[in-house]
Amino acid sequence: MVSELVVNVDQQQFWNEVKGDFWVTLKPRIDPLLSPFGVAALNALSAAKGERILDVGCGTGETSVELAKLVGPGGKVQGIDFSRPMLERARAEAVSAPQGVLSFKEGDAEVQQFVPNYFDAVFSRFGVMFFDDPVAALGNIRTAIKPGGRLAYVCWASRKDNPWIGIPTGAARQFLDIPPAPPDDAPGQFAMEREARIFDVLGRAGWSEVSVEKFEMEHNMGKNVSDAAGFICQMGPMSEPFGNASPALRSKCITAVEQALEPFKTSRGIDMKFSTWIVSAKNP
Repeated sequence: MVSELVVNVDQQQFWNEVKGDFWVTLKPRIDPLLSPFGVAALNALSAAKGERILDVGCGTGETSVELAKLVGPGGKVQGIDFSRPMLERARAEAVSAPQGVLSFKEGDAEVQQFVPNYFDAVFSRFGVMFFDDPVAALGNIRTAIKPGGRLAYVCWASRKDNPWIGIPTGAARQFLDIPPAPPDDAPGQFAMEREARIFDVLGRAGWSEVSVEKFEMEHNMGKNVSDAAGFICQMGPMSEPFGNASPALRSKCITAVEQALEPFKTSRGIDMKFSTWIVSAKNP
């Protein structure tokens, strides 16, 4: 049964029934992929010893554990997510955090009833793009942050500047029934791709001193075209149709993606451009 404290029902069902277990399985591959972008956002947050930090869309807990280490035994970190499989893995990861610092909550941050003015700061690594109403969500999150408290998150920038997802998906479309890209600003991976929208949403949610900085890098997707193609076919919009396809169709899809990745071969394997926004703000 869906909790009464969930309004993002489609996303909750997706991350529980479709993608949650799958994301847990791929954690050893996904965390190293996303880690540099989380580190950039953590640097923007500058968590201090003894602080209380909220980690929104904490997933399998890597960033929550890092935050717990930063705030130390005198601090508190709470991760919130509505994917039960991912939270189960996050709780298992918590053993590597300082004792008594880290906790996790299953819930929807858009409507969660937070203790007012409890946290010193809020953080998110790719967890703020899935709200049905991001103004309401970021406004509700702000109620949990002390006056003068901080926000820092990383989200994907323009999809055209992220060929790591666009090029393989395009190659796979000839074999897979991949859903079309959602409308601009719709909940999903690229909901916050427009810089102007970030300023608009945060401003209307009551945040001030908003800063948006581009963070880009060439990042390794795999040790060779075969390794990278096998991984990418399990990511993004192609993952579900790829999983449902016949073995013969999956083989054709992988071959097409391998061919599309050939131009990105380097001495390290397959390196592709990743483009993100590092966003920070304050609660007045």
